[in-house]
Amino acid sequence: MEKNLIEKWFELYERDITSFLIYYTGSMDVEDLVQETFLRAWSKINKYKESAHPKTWLISIARNMVIDRYRRNRVWSKIKHTLLQEQNFSINTEQHIILNQANSHLYNAISKLPSTYKEVIILKGILEMSSKEVSRVMKSNENSINVMYHRSLKKLKTVMEKEGYEYGEL
Repeated sequence: MEKNLIEKWFELYERDITSFLIYYTGSMDVEDLVQETFLRAWSKINKYKESAHPKTWLISIARNMVIDRYRRNRVWSKIKHTLLQEQNFSINTEQHIILNQANSHLYNAISKLPSTYKEVIILKGILEMSSKEVSRVMKSNENSINVMYHRSLKKLKTVMEKEGYEYGEL
């Protein structure tokens, strides 16, 4: 039963988890992290509370997994270096769409934000999760999420203006 449920969730939410991990880690190479997210979900399915949306629960697992990995390996400083290396490799069609010029500028600007601002921008702004869902992922209240989102948008605009990027309607 659990295996079928996880397989269904994989079909429904794999793209969202992949997008989250790409923006959150600053790397296009997230396939292993996506698989590990769903493996952890399968092993922890008994802890899933049906009142939570599965996508919210899965993103929480992915987020916590990445935070744990970065804490262990202390690689936050390597994100920019990794991004620069990846830009030298040929990219497939899906990656090309993600890294078109406008998204590339946004992606680079987001990577310069403090981690909590980066998280709220990715979850609320890019993945279009509700404040309630984001509050569950980030373990905060909805009001704090809304305030943080507003502040992170202002900071993102400032970063983009400083870098000379057009930011349009954020």
